[in-house]
Amino acid sequence: MTEPDRVFFQMWGPTREHLIANHEFYVAQARSRLLDQFNEDAMKADAQRHADQWLEKGARYFDPERHDPGDAYEAAYDEHISFYLSLEGLRDSTRLSIIAGMFHEWEKQLRDWLGRELGHLGLRGHVHAAVWSVKTDDLLDLLEGCSWAVRQSDFFPPLHRCQLVTNVYKHGNGPSFEALKATAPDLVGGQELPAFFVSALDYTALKVGDHDLASFADAITAFWRAVPENIFFSQVGDMPRWLEKAARKEGSL
Repeated sequence: MTEPDRVFFQMWGPTREHLIANHEFYVAQARSRLLDQFNEDAMKADAQRHADQWLEKGARYFDPERHDPGDAYEAAYDEHISFYLSLEGLRDSTRLSIIAGMFHEWEKQLRDWLGRELGHLGLRGHVHAAVWSVKTDDLLDLLEGCSWAVRQSDFFPPLHRCQLVTNVYKHGNGPSFEALKATAPDLVGGQELPAFFVSALDYTALKVGDHDLASFADAITAFWRAVPENIFFSQVGDMPRWLEKAARKEGSL
């Protein structure tokens, strides 16, 4: 009699919906409570208010015998532009912070789910520690070893770009920024530039818009939607070396 195929990983329906709901709550609230404050009209009004206050403050020291009114208004205009650009920078930094928080939350939830599922198989201790210490790419290797072609999915390119953007926001120049220049030059302002100029860009060129945030958020939702309900032992190929090593440490192999 053939032994029934056992479940290796399982994504329980309520767990899936809980993960998606939490993710979508984070995105919606971050937009409404943080990014919506930086709408164009409000930023222009704040910049004008700052310039007017600057001009009013300077008027106390204005001497018509020695000062040119035109100089004061020109300086006030410069203050207006400087304040507006500072608000733009704060808006962009806020958006990047939201993206980084969103990606890290997805990454933690993925590790938590994998750790619990492996724990159901008796793989605890060293294996659980390994799940929380290996790179995200190592976790994807594990999923692909379970006959789920994650990297071939439609959601993977924007999810990968989200990972690169998060790394660049956190670390600045480095391998992730180089990968971003090669795979998504539009995110570093290099889409219209010759290759020579793109190569000279640094992490300060990172430019991510609201449409990119939406694309990244949709990719994470699509990932959770796509996780197979059941992955059976018959679908599992060779274990990644990191998982095999951890399992051997606790005597599970």
